[in-house]
Amino acid sequence: MQDFALVSEGPTDHPILKNILIGYFKTEEREPDINLEHPDPRADINKGGWTRVLEYLRTKKFRQALQLNRYLIVQVDTDVSEESGFDVPQQNESGPRTVSGIVEAVKLRLIQVIGTEDWQTYGNRFIFAVAVQQTECWVLPLWEDQDAKAAKTVNCLEALKKALQRKNRPWVQKGRKDKDLRFCLRRI
Repeated sequence: MQDFALVSEGPTDHPILKNILIGYFKTEEREPDINLEHPDPRADINKGGWTRVLEYLRTKKFRQALQLNRYLIVQVDTDVSEESGFDVPQQNESGPRTVSGIVEAVKLRLIQVIGTEDWQTYGNRFIFAVAVQQTECWVLPLWEDQDAKAAKTVNCLEALKKALQRKNRPWVQKGRKDKDLRFCLRRI
């Protein structure tokens, strides 16, 4: 049985999640098995996005993945959480949500899409990887020396570009993020 199946918005998120898992389990006897479930990393990069993640959950494809894997990691970014269909406001009655508040709201939305019955059956096998606002915000601390900049949750892609430039590292070419961002990952 595989250890983890990954469901994410796009192919760029796969190596980020994989490196996080490998880093987390680096003291274990073996690296975890990681199955790239959705989107297919060999498929057209335009087949990703949060709408496809929700579609994957709605169509119950996770049931098959959980037959072959212990855990299913579901990754989404929150930068577009207010769009119709995602329907998670960035603010509540008190104003802008905190990072933990937006993560919790997205988690509840994903559970709603999964459905009560399936959540009761499989809920302990789901791991939610909610990136506030973008997955690049998880990579930024690897390259940014200043704590305030490393803790950013907005404009992380641009901040990552600048951090890499300061360290004389090449940058992702415009329009090739999903293919080229992988180079800036290193094992944690």
